Amino acid sequence: MKTRRLTGFISLVTIVAALFPVAAASAGPTDLGTDLAKYVDPLIGTAPPGMINPGPAVPYGMVDVGPDTEGPINYGGYYYINNTITGFSHIHMSAGVARGGEIPIMPVTGPVQLGDNINDATLGQGSPVPNYSSPFNHATETAEAGYYKVLLEKYATTAELTATTHVGVHRYTFPAGVAASVVIDPSRDLKGYQNDASVSADGQYVTGYVVSDDAGGVKVYFAATFDRAFTTQITGNTAVLSFDSAGGRVIGKVGISYVDIDGAKANIAAEVPGWDFDAVHSAARAAWNEALGTIEVTSSNPADLISFYTALYHAQLFPNIVSDADGRYLGFEAEAGQTPQIHQSDRPHYSEFSLWDSYRGQNQLLAVINPDAYLDMTLSLLDMYRQGGYLPRWTYANRDPGHMSGDPVIPFIGEGWCRGVLDGMSQDDAAELMQGMRALRDRRNPDYDALGYIPVGRPANSWFDALQGGESQAGTTLEYGIADFSLALMQHQAEGAADQRALDGSTRYRNLMDLDAVHAGSGNSGWNRARHSDGSWLQEFIPENGYGYQEGTSWQYSWLAMQDLGGLIERMGGDANVQDRLDKFFNLPASAAPVAWPKVQNQTTVFGIDYHGNQYAPGNEHDLEVPYVYNYAGAPWKTQAVTRGALSIYTPTPDGLPGNDDLGALSGWVVWSMLGIYPITPGAPLYTLASPVFETATLHMADGDLSINAPGTTYASKYIQSVSLDGAPVTKTWLTESAFSDGAHTLDFTLSAAPSMTWGTGDAAAPPSLSTNPLSDFGCSAALDLTEDEQ
Repeated sequence: MKTRRLTGFISLVTIVAALFPVAAASAGPTDLGTDLAKYVDPLIGTAPPGMINPGPAVPYGMVDVGPDTEGPINYGGYYYINNTITGFSHIHMSAGVARGGEIPIMPVTGPVQLGDNINDATLGQGSPVPNYSSPFNHATETAEAGYYKVLLEKYATTAELTATTHVGVHRYTFPAGVAASVVIDPSRDLKGYQNDASVSADGQYVTGYVVSDDAGGVKVYFAATFDRAFTTQITGNTAVLSFDSAGGRVIGKVGISYVDIDGAKANIAAEVPGWDFDAVHSAARAAWNEALGTIEVTSSNPADLISFYTALYHAQLFPNIVSDADGRYLGFEAEAGQTPQIHQSDRPHYSEFSLWDSYRGQNQLLAVINPDAYLDMTLSLLDMYRQGGYLPRWTYANRDPGHMSGDPVIPFIGEGWCRGVLDGMSQDDAAELMQGMRALRDRRNPDYDALGYIPVGRPANSWFDALQGGESQAGTTLEYGIADFSLALMQHQAEGAADQRALDGSTRYRNLMDLDAVHAGSGNSGWNRARHSDGSWLQEFIPENGYGYQEGTSWQYSWLAMQDLGGLIERMGGDANVQDRLDKFFNLPASAAPVAWPKVQNQTTVFGIDYHGNQYAPGNEHDLEVPYVYNYAGAPWKTQAVTRGALSIYTPTPDGLPGNDDLGALSGWVVWSMLGIYPITPGAPLYTLASPVFETATLHMADGDLSINAPGTTYASKYIQSVSLDGAPVTKTWLTESAFSDGAHTLDFTLSAAPSMTWGTGDAAAPPSLSTNPLSDFGCSAALDLTEDEQ
């Protein structure tokens, strides 16, 4: 999910870094050791359009405490190109909307000036710049996994941050002999000043809440306490805490809760009972080393290590635990028009699901490397169904803003279901989850079943409105088809057969394929094209227009049928025609060159959200799968070329994300693509093969390790000559997870600088497609059995 208001720039530093990578210190890869966190650079993606905040968190933590800078459109709270820190707040999201920035705190010296000196609401975001803000310099800034440090130049004060799951821990070092203060400003967040906020103090704690105006109102409670005595002056909803004039160090602990103030206090007591900042920092780093250690790679190129482990880090920041340390959480009842209730759980309860974005790689990654958490996440979604009456699309705390389209929660569930991750749930829970997925279909536009697609209205001015975007029903039809396929796959596994309704929905992309639509310079027929309720097509059609789609055009959305790419290719005119269209889409051979052309291509789309041409841009999620379509069209060597081209703009620099990360979605794609295996079909444990970036990689899975070897891999030597699994040749471009889920296995790649025109091109070499393969070929394997309790 992307924002609509961004400006682009091309980083000379990025281009130079990628064209001339850091030379290896030795002839080959070295042992990385156990401190993998040293390869994480939280500043990657902090320049536009990454929306990343570099502040510390622990994996899936409720608290993501970090610096906020001046706006506009700094949806992650921080932009590397800005030069003023407005405070350190405790909730951040790498999303394409302004969400977060709650409970900002700022250390100051001398007289405290409240009020704003700038408010840039006229620039598109009401992001206030308070008078107490301070300039800063990147030269005095440190960002690591679980730790952040910066010098506030206005106050000659060093601020350090670290975190636990529910608590942000601050350490401020004031200059000696000054009047030291801390401002707590709960009425302010990233969007401006909220009307509903409160703050009070009792000498030990400063407590309060703020009600964000997002998603119908989310209330965040906080409790802050410090290791030195303070006095408090409250002006409106702003508290100024004054310490003595000795300066020196002050440590603060800020707990948050979505339940109540007592919960925020209890979270501090449970997780940070003392005042040892360094111990909390060490524990946060240890937590990240454990999370990053789920995949171990070797490389002689430090830039690749930093890009990979930072992507693995970003992918595990979300979803977030939103239950308190004692297991209480606020329910989803508001989505059913009822008063939210406090619930008690003996497992973590999660939210912050960016589901439209995450099914392109992040879901699969979390299901593989952290199956226990994935089960808890899925049970959290089941709780939301029970409390709110439906399974959500995009969650924020206990609300569903409903961003984007489709029913992407279904393939999220499918990733766990078909991998056996959900086998630990009861049959009753599994049956209710299946009921909830089926119930989503009844919430859809009735035209989806009646017509086989969702129609668009007739634009008043076809050419102008078509170029401006307009209704998104064509894209929504495709999204529903992906969800229907995942549901059919689960039904087939658990009930012995998929119902016809789900199977029909799986192929409804065909109803929007205009087999007669031909546009000069854009390839021949078979474009996805919006239709009206009478069956007629949107007029003045060109595939470069956006009418019927969200943040894209027919060029991007025509490929959105990963469950049946073989059938899609046939209807587009066959392998040769599809290769021709893909070559135009990727602008081969230019896009095979590192960085330069892929970067230009991405930024001409305003980082993947404003398309009017025929370009691929790996800065938005809707076409992340397209580099792998060549594997279905008889040219896997081109998948290897364009995947490496797309990866080349994910660089270890502040502008190293080509779009906003959408709570880890782009980063999930990066991890898989660098490993050389990609989960192409949402909801199915099915992988298609590309070119590994690393000479060795070990993926620690629940049932055993998968070792991936690609000796001699470089940007030049990226073309597959042969593949073997445990010594047996692999001549097809795909594997199901069942091939390596029962013990330790080894996947060996032989690579060369010359493309192979034969590997992966034989009969049955292409991955399964619904038009040509039974559901059993997609690898769904689980112990869940609902045959005795059919819905």
